[in-house]
Amino acid sequence: MRRNTVLSLVVLTLAASAQAASQRDDVCTRGKLVAGVKFDSPPFGYLDDAGNPVGFDIDIVREIQKDLSAYCKKTISLELKQVVSRNRQEFVQNGSIDLAAATTTATFARMDSVDFSNIYFVDGQRLLVKADSTIKSVRDLAGKRVGTAQGSTSEVNIKAAAPKALVQSFAQYTDAFVALQQGRIDAVTTDSTILLGLRAGATAPADYKIVGSFFSNEPYGIIVKQDDSKWRNFVNETLSRVGTDGTYKRIFNKWFGRGTKYALTDPKSLISVPAQYPVRR
Repeated sequence: MRRNTVLSLVVLTLAASAQAASQRDDVCTRGKLVAGVKFDSPPFGYLDDAGNPVGFDIDIVREIQKDLSAYCKKTISLELKQVVSRNRQEFVQNGSIDLAAATTTATFARMDSVDFSNIYFVDGQRLLVKADSTIKSVRDLAGKRVGTAQGSTSEVNIKAAAPKALVQSFAQYTDAFVALQQGRIDAVTTDSTILLGLRAGATAPADYKIVGSFFSNEPYGIIVKQDDSKWRNFVNETLSRVGTDGTYKRIFNKWFGRGTKYALTDPKSLISVPAQYPVRR
């Protein structure tokens, strides 16, 4: 009986230790933060002329890296790993990355398998078409070929908003935009800021236009592994800091401010401090 009691205590102790372990502490031990970001979604995440990942999401991740270095009391390096819409949750779940800052809408359905930080950006879905297109809104998409990304909320939203549209899903938004340029599809649909980035990156941006009113609500959160409150709270503390010390405003203005390549003239919503936000399934 005594032996069984000791074994039970050992098992309980090991279980408690495993439960207390956090990705935050793993990062400290490893000395490196591995973050999933997009390479196809300017200005949130894309490759510059030198082939380096840059963007709004990446600047947010660097702030998390900065706070980790302070918390861990040593320099934490940063590895940026490419993700796309269809694999960003999986990479967090299987431990390939520590978090994903990748234009991800926080929904209840996704929260069945991962957790999210507080919301740090709010957008909505619209359409990108050629300048001479007669498409003005989702009401004009019956029989039209519309491109979007596999595994995205945009894919789900467009099928609901325009059930008679011919939806084609691509691995990346840049692939969809190439299809639009080549005339293989009639429109690209996703969040307005991503469409803004695609248009701005074109050789002749004036050849394309963003049309229609917003037909979805897209609150972005950073993906983290489920049931790791220490890690999720650490990320949220960074978002709270950047929201109150002026860093978030500086990053926002760097990428979306007046006079920039990606200036937002009609945003879905502006939030001064990353915050909780209603999510949908």
